Amino acid sequence: MNFGIPGTGAGPSNTRGGISISAQAKPVVVPLSSEILNKYRPARHFKDAVDVEASSSTTPTFPSFDTNASRTNQGKNITSLSFDDSGDRMVSAGDDDMFVLWDCKKGKKLKPLYSRKYGIDLPRFTHKAGNIVHASTKGDDHAVRYHSMHDNKYLAYYKGHEARVRSVDMSPTDDTFITAGDDGTVRLWDLRATGCKGLVNGVGGSAIAAIDNQGIVFAVACSATQTILMYATATLDRVPFLYVPLNDIAFAKDAIPPPKPIFTSISFSSNGHYLLIGTSSDVHYLLDALDLIPLRRLVGHQGLERDKEGIRGFQPRRGNSGEEVSFTSDSQWIVSGSADGNVIFWDLRPQIEGETKLTRVELTNGKEAKDIPWHTLPIPEIQPKVVLKGGNGVSRAVRFNPRLSMFAVGGEDLTFWLPEKDEDAKVQEGW
Repeated sequence: MNFGIPGTGAGPSNTRGGISISAQAKPVVVPLSSEILNKYRPARHFKDAVDVEASSSTTPTFPSFDTNASRTNQGKNITSLSFDDSGDRMVSAGDDDMFVLWDCKKGKKLKPLYSRKYGIDLPRFTHKAGNIVHASTKGDDHAVRYHSMHDNKYLAYYKGHEARVRSVDMSPTDDTFITAGDDGTVRLWDLRATGCKGLVNGVGGSAIAAIDNQGIVFAVACSATQTILMYATATLDRVPFLYVPLNDIAFAKDAIPPPKPIFTSISFSSNGHYLLIGTSSDVHYLLDALDLIPLRRLVGHQGLERDKEGIRGFQPRRGNSGEEVSFTSDSQWIVSGSADGNVIFWDLRPQIEGETKLTRVELTNGKEAKDIPWHTLPIPEIQPKVVLKGGNGVSRAVRFNPRLSMFAVGGEDLTFWLPEKDEDAKVQEGW
């Protein structure tokens, strides 16, 4: 029997295990609810998902506030997770230079591989089965690499970045992908050409970027300027058509001038309604994807800027943050890891009857978004609706499967989570 169960994907596949299935045999799409999410439990635990004997190649697993702290005592962690389009395969990558291909239906490790020469971070499946692009963590070229996991060989290098790449995002519609990093540039690439097809310079500092669900626009977030910019993919070399400061006045309670949270991840929801900005602090942000209105502050978790003892510094720091927060595949929930190891879910379903997405009360009287000074107003908060108890370590990388009702949590090890079945519905699994 398959490990994963059909669930929350955008739509069922027409094949299963290489065999065509009729329309009548298609699995039923089950919407996520707090009742279902509370039933999720670790169904498979992989302690060998990280090579603990590997030598350090990147920054320490936990940020240390002692500048003399030794790196040799830092453990290895999974830093990134990515599912392919079908949801059948997942790739994990860690600061041990290992990346692993996983079977999501059978719940098993398929193939461990290494990138000892270049290091690996932010692997993303292309639309060709078994192929990934990923950022490098070693050397001075900071290239993004195109790799065939079937043949275990590199197919192409994409050079141009002059500092660490902080985001890699594959277009959902074609072979285009976008990268951004510490050199303050955003680059648009095509898998078929090694030169970038578009370049955005001078966004103000270290940047991250993501392409929308239709491949028409992309968003850029810059921590140094605390701004979000929107560009058209067809004319990205021009100025952004939307430029909005993400000013969170809640931080003014902590210090003057207020600290600036570090933006570590960015993603669009699959339904096109929202833009999610992840930070290393105790807050993530949900924005309207059309006009970048800050809709909600997501709070109730522990940010990954904390050290191993759970202590935060006075100034925000990147820490382990980057891959811990994302949308579920139905775009109705946001799932996040936490420094205490828990897995957090925020409910995005509108509470007002008739509404199809979250909005701001300031827009209810017919006012237009452009006429409201959002940077002067507090952002409404959302507390977690579901909190699942995690393992002992940090839940550093959390991703929900786009097709199956399962999600994965990476950190010092890897766990696959499935909803518990009722006693009268339990069946013998195939592994």
